[in-house]
Amino acid sequence: MNDNPNKDKLCLVEDDPTIRELVAERLKSKGYQVDLFGEATELLKQKTNLYDLYILDVLLNGAPEGLDLCRHLRKLAPTLPILILSALSDPNDRIEGLKSGADDYLPKPFEMEELLLRIDGMLKRRSWYGSFPQQGSTYTWENNSVNFENFEGRHGYDTFVMSQKECMLLKLLVERESEVVSRDDILNQVWGYDVYPSTRTVDNFILRLRRYFENDPKRPKYIHSVRGLGYKFSSKAKE
Repeated sequence: MNDNPNKDKLCLVEDDPTIRELVAERLKSKGYQVDLFGEATELLKQKTNLYDLYILDVLLNGAPEGLDLCRHLRKLAPTLPILILSALSDPNDRIEGLKSGADDYLPKPFEMEELLLRIDGMLKRRSWYGSFPQQGSTYTWENNSVNFENFEGRHGYDTFVMSQKECMLLKLLVERESEVVSRDDILNQVWGYDVYPSTRTVDNFILRLRRYFENDPKRPKYIHSVRGLGYKFSSKAKE
């Protein structure tokens, strides 16, 4: 039965032919279209916009070429999901993979169902990343605004470029204005359910947003901490 009628097109780069064929067969059974590559050089001949998601092995030809490929693809396709598969399971290896631009990192050996769940979650997040809040691509409140299409922010007369993650975090808070959004919910929606290093990541990004949009980041009027729960956004300044 085809569980994926939209037929998202996936790219799998894996130099072990047994793993490559097993993973491809399972993905195809779920309705995905899959192109297979045994080494990085084969993929580099293709156009990056051919795929909806990349699955990359780290140790291609016995060396960590997968990380170099990941960095290259991230520069060419900043918003496309990248999942790394790797026999390197040390936390430092995982962190290095994520720093290279991967959205997720799955150590080998892995359960096929977990791989499918991660792929499904990454594709859903990509769809959310590409959508705008009800208010449209540009959201304005008091003396602030943010353009979710070109990642440009404004505070008073100052304009600045934001990172995609910063914009998506603010987008989530805007979409759920006046609601308390937990750190776990933020991680799940903006980064994915399995990210490094901890919910402290969210706290650091909240500090960045406050520096952008609050007159006094230490006394925020729009982006509020709710002790022990998470964060809440208000478009009307509150002390």
